[in-house]
Amino acid sequence: MRKLLRVALWAVVAGGVALAAAWLPDALAELEVFRAREFQITGARLLEEQQVLAAAAISPFFSVFDDLTSIERRLEQHPLIRRARVTARFPETLLLTIEERDPVAFVANPLLEPVDREGRILPLDPVALRLDLPILIRAGGSAALSPSQLRVLAMEVDRLAADDPTFLAAVSEMAIDERGDAIAVLSGDLLFRFRPPLSHRRLRDGLRVLEDADLRRPNQRATVLDLRFADQFIVAYVDQPGTPSAQRGSR
Repeated sequence: MRKLLRVALWAVVAGGVALAAAWLPDALAELEVFRAREFQITGARLLEEQQVLAAAAISPFFSVFDDLTSIERRLEQHPLIRRARVTARFPETLLLTIEERDPVAFVANPLLEPVDREGRILPLDPVALRLDLPILIRAGGSAALSPSQLRVLAMEVDRLAADDPTFLAAVSEMAIDERGDAIAVLSGDLLFRFRPPLSHRRLRDGLRVLEDADLRRPNQRATVLDLRFADQFIVAYVDQPGTPSAQRGSR
């Protein structure tokens, strides 16, 4: 009998704890002391803190016990925010951590507009931010890039920037043709032809081929480096001023 009473007593206690656990946050959320009054923002570089708070649209009656995912969803609807995470620090502070969409290139529509690595157009002023980015175009220059072509080029620019920022800094334009082959225009009108994705090793080997070409043919200038074919590096040349004629070379 006593054992049965102990079991019943524990059941009542457990039920009371569960009920309190479900009821307590709602009750605390009603208390003034837990209203969200302080906000700390991390990850904002392109956006001002006030812009982040405007996108978050946090009610003055919002409590640190309320659903934080609703704020995250609103933040991620902003065109410059890729991801957002909101956490609470008691009694009255919300920590807003965002990952912005960084511009990686320009696309002409017909004005130059910055895009992120997914090819999304970003509402940024290139002049105010002094953006120096490659321009993405379609080979031939007549038609506009399709959404899939834009994504391929934007992702390639972003990847190359991570692999070799010095190389990408020299790229002024990057184009793609109907076959999916890419052409990067470098300073001095040097054309890099390749099939995305261009591996870091392939790029490094191609740059070494160019250095070797300059040493072997000092009277000629390399104008094209073709990396599209496995285990081959095709270099096209033109004569420097004062030399007889243009030639093509391969390695």
